[in-house]
Order: sequence, then structure tokens, then C-alpha cells
Amino acid sequence: MGGICATGEKVSNLQRLKYDLTPIETYSSPIIWIVGPSGTGRHKHADTLARNLELENIVVSELLRREAMQETDRGRIIKNALHNSPKKMPDEVVIDLIKESMLSNIKHKKGFLLNGFPRTAKQANMFVKEIADVDVIVFLYSDMQLLLSRANKKHKNEDLNTLKKNIHNYLREAKAGVSKFGAKIEKVKLSLQQIQSRSLIIILHRTNAIIKLLVIEIGSTSQQCGNDLKSMD
Repeated sequence: MGGICATGEKVSNLQRLKYDLTPIETYSSPIIWIVGPSGTGRHKHADTLARNLELENIVVSELLRREAMQETDRGRIIKNALHNSPKKMPDEVVIDLIKESMLSNIKHKKGFLLNGFPRTAKQANMFVKEIADVDVIVFLYSDMQLLLSRANKKHKNEDLNTLKKNIHNYLREAKAGVSKFGAKIEKVKLSLQQIQSRSLIIILHRTNAIIKLLVIEIGSTSQQCGNDLKSMD
């Protein structure tokens, strides 16, 4: 059945829950991580990928924001971290929220897309150790000047040096988080046209136990993407 079955270790002043992860452990569909700094259109491309491949799009930042609204010990810990120091967000809390989201949606989707995960090497290692292995990691990036230009339009009150520092910090942390997964990383450099459009579709082709990532340019609809997937079976 899966779910929460017992109490576990403590995180700060929070008692971690122990989950029955049997449904995930016996799960054979793909698990994808997608990372990329602000300005790459990550959310838009993640939405497109998840919609076309019928994946559950788990946006980690949204999980945290929703939980921060709850009047619980965990909610208060998350709210405090979001307001004061996001870097001090307990990795254990992030992993537990992901577990709950995956268990809740495992019967309804053909796979999982974790949007904005991992942010640290510890998160990546904990996911593999406590949940499951990752099949493909999509790493979106672009030229720094393009990222700065887009970030400046979005965050007009911040100076360029701060924005550049934030992008560099994100890239450094994201690279450290996924570096040990070498062959599973698919780097996708995006032009302005690709960032602004929805034509960049990432298709997974499963051959036996191997998942190959194909990056293609299409200007067609979800139906065409579905036909492409069927033709690869």
C-alpha cells in the first residue's frame, strides 16, 4: 500500500516519519531530475516534458511553500528557513516531502519529474539512498549574459552583481549535486528562442533497462510527441 508506518530519526527538533516505500521500490518507470538557473525557462520546459510524457511534475519549491502554510512543527521549520535563510532548509525535510508526493501520485502517472532538484550533493545522495535511483538528469544552462538579462527583467530591484552571484551560486551547487552521476546527465544549452518557446521537448526512450535521452526540436503539438513516443516502442 505504501505510506507512513512509523516514527524515525530526529531533524533538529522535528521527528522524522518513516515511510513504507514499497510502491516506489517496485516502480519501473523513469525518475528524472531537472535543474537549471533562473532564466533558462526551467519551469516551462518541465511543464512541457511532464505533460507530454504523463509524468508527475514535482516542483520542490512549491512543496516547501505549501507545507510552510501548515500550522505544524515541520511547517514552522520550513517557514522560518524560507523567510530567514533558505540555505539552512533541512535536507531531510525536503526528502520527506518528496517521498510523500511520490507516494501520493504513484498510481496516476507514468513517471516522476523532480523540478529544481537536487540543490545539494547531500540531497542527491539522500534521494538515492532513501528513495530510488535517478534515471536521467536534465541540466539546463545558457550564456551568462542571456541569463543576466532575463533575471534583470524579473528582479528589477536587484543589481546585476547580486544577480550574477546568485546564478553562479546556483550553478555551483547544482553541479556539485549531480556531478557523481556523470553518464546520466544530459546538458542542454538553450538559446533565447528555445527558452522563450515550448518547442524544446525532451523524450525518454527506454531500451530494456537503459534510458536514453534524446533532445529534439519540434514545433508540433502533444499529439505529435505522443506519435514520436509510440514509434520508438
